[in-house]
Amino acid sequence: MFESLATEIRELSIPLCGEAITEVLAIQDRLAAKISDAVSDFDRAGLWDLDASTSMTAWLRQYGAMTKREAGRVSGRAKKLRELPVTAAAWQSGELSGGQVEAMVAVLKPELVALFAEHEAELVPSLVGLSVADTSRAMGHWAAHAAALADGPEPPESKRGLHLSQMLDGTWVLDGTLDPESGEVVATALRQAESPDSDAEPPRTPRQRRVDALDDICRFYLDHQHDRPAGRHRPHVNVVIDVDDLQSGGPGRVVDGPALSAAVLRAMTCDSALHRLVMSGRSAVLDYGKATRTIPTALWNALVLRDEHCRFPGCDRRSGWCEGHHVVHIAEDGPTCLENLVLVCSRHHHRLHQPGWHAKLRPDATLEVTNPDGRHWSTAPPRAGPLLV
Repeated sequence: MFESLATEIRELSIPLCGEAITEVLAIQDRLAAKISDAVSDFDRAGLWDLDASTSMTAWLRQYGAMTKREAGRVSGRAKKLRELPVTAAAWQSGELSGGQVEAMVAVLKPELVALFAEHEAELVPSLVGLSVADTSRAMGHWAAHAAALADGPEPPESKRGLHLSQMLDGTWVLDGTLDPESGEVVATALRQAESPDSDAEPPRTPRQRRVDALDDICRFYLDHQHDRPAGRHRPHVNVVIDVDDLQSGGPGRVVDGPALSAAVLRAMTCDSALHRLVMSGRSAVLDYGKATRTIPTALWNALVLRDEHCRFPGCDRRSGWCEGHHVVHIAEDGPTCLENLVLVCSRHHHRLHQPGWHAKLRPDATLEVTNPDGRHWSTAPPRAGPLLV
């Protein structure tokens, strides 16, 4: 039987049309339902132990060539469907899709499986024909009402966690699990914080837009938190760099951290409080100067009144999300004054510090931007006429 099936699959030619692909996917789905049923029986009999595996999941990883995550998903789904024969039968017959079953299993926490099984014969027919999204919503609605009826102790707190680790190349990897409430909050915040792409730069992928949005959210918090009595202040990051390297565009590094490129370093020092710390060797401190080059509150307010939003071509990011950019960098003796400052969002601030990008601020506050290909854009401040401060 399996040889015939393998032969049929090998010789199968799927026409290039949507109907054919849809039909093949439905057949694949019904085969997955049969495999899930077999996995359930195999697990119940404990036959994985004959191959010296420690669990069904471990057996699937080794003999099914699955990833740890996939093996856990297949094993867990089969175990729950063992108690839900109506759902399993509807999947095998094609009345429910594999996506619908996944949505159901995801909502059915262990303490709710038995309760759903009691009413399975009445509930499953109402899900037939729904989309995966509608199935998920319907199951979520049922689970919210059923949780109060479930017997037994209170369910344990959902597994929540966030992991942030730095790789050897200096990049960071962020991974986490959120409960439904915090997940909805984070998703909404990311949607609200996303900014549109500008015609003056390459388009970003959705993943890149979310990373930029998260970066903006964190910067916004650091700029507006009130734990410190001072007014506007920038995030405090300790960076080590030789003064000659700062002036010549050389790299620096974070204290106890990785190296920073010249472009990243110049963006960080463009609107920040800099402290002078002159060392003799690695131990003797010769001079510790006062903070300088940060944009004072009054000057910041004047900059916001003039520019109102990000001045990068095609961007209208509101001032609360923006930073002050020294058009002539402070390492090149650029002054901290209105004639040398322009309001830009964090993403475009970093863009202007990338190699090949140039900006010029005219006396009338017109900002001229040139990209590495030589293309030119200019933007005028939203309000014309003299600025009254």
